[in-house]
Amino acid sequence: MDYLRSYKNIYDQNIILMFKGELTFDLVTAMIGSLEERLDEIEENRKVKKKFYNVSTECIQNLYYHLDEVNSDDKQISAYDSHSALIMIAARKRFYSLQTGNYIPTDKIGLIQKRLDDINAVSADELRALYKKVLAEQEFSDKGTGGLGFIDIARKTAGQKLRYKFQPVTSSISYFTFQVRLPRIEEV
Repeated sequence: MDYLRSYKNIYDQNIILMFKGELTFDLVTAMIGSLEERLDEIEENRKVKKKFYNVSTECIQNLYYHLDEVNSDDKQISAYDSHSALIMIAARKRFYSLQTGNYIPTDKIGLIQKRLDDINAVSADELRALYKKVLAEQEFSDKGTGGLGFIDIARKTAGQKLRYKFQPVTSSISYFTFQVRLPRIEEV
């Protein structure tokens, strides 16, 4: 393996955080703290920094809270992989990019896809109303989430569509990739 080329690729892509592995509460806390420090170093616009920090925190916490949903009894997926996540955060010239990946039960694809498509289909005003509606209805899951995460991410990404992909792994497990972009230049 050409480590120098790998380093240059990471440097050229301006990757500020990259992780693949099992997430623990302490690791999530450390990642969020490290990200905050890196954003303080590279982002001058306080409003953009705050938005991206909030979006990143939401995405990382989302992964942590939903990693245990895959049954690791499937022989094609090890127990380690079933609780493993991928996080990559890059600072491009015009935008920040955050990409996450994790295994999910295939039977949850419909629900997640509908939620993301519904969020992507509405205007900023409708998104605010949807957020208030979900918050007022307080339909929280056993993990303490009420479906506000994706809505909140969409609200903070300045009209950027939430990107996602599902890839089948086995008949019961798929890999979910989620990508968010946040403009670094504030629109007036």
